Amino acid sequence: MLDIEDQGPALTAGDFYLRVTNCGILGNAFLNTGRCNDPSLESPPGSGREALNYAALWVGGRVGTRDARVSGGPLLEFRAPLDAGERVRIAERGRLGARRLVDDDGDGRVDEEILDERDEDGDGEVDEDLGLFSQQAAVCTYRDDTPEAVAFLYETGERHEPLGVTVRQEAFAWAVPGFDRIAGLRWTITNHGRQPIEELRVGVLADLDSKDRLDRAGHLNDRITHESYRRDFFEGWDSLTVGHVRVCGAPPPCPAIACFSTLAQTVPVVSDAAAGSGLPAAAIVGLRHTTDPLGFVPELAARGVARAPRAVAFRYAVFAHGRPPGQGGLPQNDDERWAALRGEFPEVRPVTPDDYVVLMTCGPFARLEPGQSVEVSAALVAGDRLDSLRAQLGNAAELERGLRLNALPDVRGRDHREWSNGDTGLNGHEVCLEPPPGVTFTLDPHCAARFPEDAAVPAMPRLYRHGECVWTDADCDACTGVDGWDTVVPWSDPGDQPPAPPFRLAPGDGRVEILWGDLPEALLAGGVLGSAETRFIGYRVWKLQDWRERPSYVPPRPRWSLVQSFGADTALGALALEAVTDSSMDYERILYERRVHPPGRYRFTDTDVKNGFDYLYMVTTVFESRVRDASGHLRVRRAETPLDAEFAERVVASAAAREDNRSVWVVPNPFRARADWDRPPTYGDQLTRHVDFMGLPRALSTIRIWTLAGDFVAQIDHDGRGGDGQAAWNLVTRNGQEVASGVYLFTVDSKFGRQVGRFVIVR
Repeated sequence: MLDIEDQGPALTAGDFYLRVTNCGILGNAFLNTGRCNDPSLESPPGSGREALNYAALWVGGRVGTRDARVSGGPLLEFRAPLDAGERVRIAERGRLGARRLVDDDGDGRVDEEILDERDEDGDGEVDEDLGLFSQQAAVCTYRDDTPEAVAFLYETGERHEPLGVTVRQEAFAWAVPGFDRIAGLRWTITNHGRQPIEELRVGVLADLDSKDRLDRAGHLNDRITHESYRRDFFEGWDSLTVGHVRVCGAPPPCPAIACFSTLAQTVPVVSDAAAGSGLPAAAIVGLRHTTDPLGFVPELAARGVARAPRAVAFRYAVFAHGRPPGQGGLPQNDDERWAALRGEFPEVRPVTPDDYVVLMTCGPFARLEPGQSVEVSAALVAGDRLDSLRAQLGNAAELERGLRLNALPDVRGRDHREWSNGDTGLNGHEVCLEPPPGVTFTLDPHCAARFPEDAAVPAMPRLYRHGECVWTDADCDACTGVDGWDTVVPWSDPGDQPPAPPFRLAPGDGRVEILWGDLPEALLAGGVLGSAETRFIGYRVWKLQDWRERPSYVPPRPRWSLVQSFGADTALGALALEAVTDSSMDYERILYERRVHPPGRYRFTDTDVKNGFDYLYMVTTVFESRVRDASGHLRVRRAETPLDAEFAERVVASAAAREDNRSVWVVPNPFRARADWDRPPTYGDQLTRHVDFMGLPRALSTIRIWTLAGDFVAQIDHDGRGGDGQAAWNLVTRNGQEVASGVYLFTVDSKFGRQVGRFVIVR
């Protein structure tokens, strides 16, 4: 099943909405076809301001003696297998079994599961040890050789020739300010075929736009600027010794040298050419890909043994819609796409406003054997202005840089800083180097050439062979293997935002009851969330009822209003949590030595609602953390669950059902072009007008609508046995046409008999 229909999966936890599919596409590439009306990359969510048309994954390479081919060029060459149930799956912070770097299931392995509803570790449990590091993650798997993709008739007339790759796509969102406009992306590309793929190259074609969603021509007025970021990171101290004495090529004493690493790039950014438009700027930025340190060994580099580049490097090309291929226009076939992946296809000079497209590429990965994988990480970044975008670009690089762990035991004692002690990431030995099967070579693992001549450090070459890894200073840099930081874990977590409690809504007659549980309290008490200095503050109930001039399904977050706060501190208007606690509600399980109650533990009724109107509700959790900064000052930080609700979760309060069939009425009557409860129409939600039948019986009933001439217009089947006495009609006939102005009759048939009434429609 392709996840490309209306109201499909999306990242919504950050200050953006990003549509995610399971066919190699991010964003909504099908708006103009009428297949899907969802936003693509809306920033901020609900604003109607788009930063992306779509972004498509390209994977190119050579198999056997055939010419190079590229998968992902025409859309839908990547697809999820129809028989595997591969949909986009979404996980949120606070999910059980998702603590990072923790053995959640007690099997001796850490974070070994992936979000796929499968039992990877064979313990009978599914997705129980995930290692979630973001507020929200969306994961899916697809491949380039499904029968549907191979047999599909593409607009270009090309015949799809697959490489035989499977892709696991992961997308991440964070709610922490400063990181909430970053959509982290990671693709794991695996050769599932029987032959090696030579010269594998990976690209992402990002059709970035800066436009208002309702402006059909807004994407034609974009401009390209090239923006840079730089982040420096302290890695530790180079204080290695020779004969237990520091050497530095200068008279003693030789101080330790501070080691820094730098992440810096310049990337093309798309923004609106109209000054002061308020539309977002956006960029695709490459962050990391698989590397092979064997590329630092001259002998192996000459022999082509390294299967990936020795260092991370991304390239960017800019094209424009409407230009001919070869004159700045987009590649149109596999030969041209392959040339673009190699950086050999003519670009456009972006000097005037146009509809620009950015291609990010990396590689080549020299050889991908069957069963082998490469990883590529990137980010889609949006900002209100170019300066805020630059900051977000740097933040994205900092996020993906991840964690440095000293996971392996180090050699300590007198020889700890000695130049020849390199095991587990000490003294410049940044990698444990092992050649592939059938390859041997000789190398000095300590790189004696990097020392001053007067240090008299002897070269100590040794034989490298498959089956044994040797800690090596492959890049001859003392600052890339420091203090035993031997393990890199990509993607860090900028901070805990508490999860929402599980909750449900029970609409009634002029009221909506909100019921929620206490899972966040158990997770905090059990050390799953926060730290020892984090405490639970309470819950907040929010409501969205202002749908005016909405540019998207759900209006922007400033439209939400706080209904009530609940907690121990009632000085600032919060109600005591005990006031809404149902102590009769039994617990559903024991978690971290604490009883956990389901929705219903707390319940609050909102009576400021009107029957027939649409409402969205959200229950958020509030935590407070106390930390001391470098100067010793105590800082207090409050964190709250981001407001994140889906359009399909809206509820409508309804008139109560009656024990008879004698008093059904229509509201409004007459209907004059619109009613107060009508949502403004928007993409994907056009038929928002309705009249409602109220006072329906507490029974199964059938409402039939007729013209005065006796023509049958529409039928509504209603179940009022649960107490719902209201049913809406969208003013569309049974033939799919909008109803005309006039006087209409209705009948209501139930076990109580029949009622006849009339109402008026004025267009």
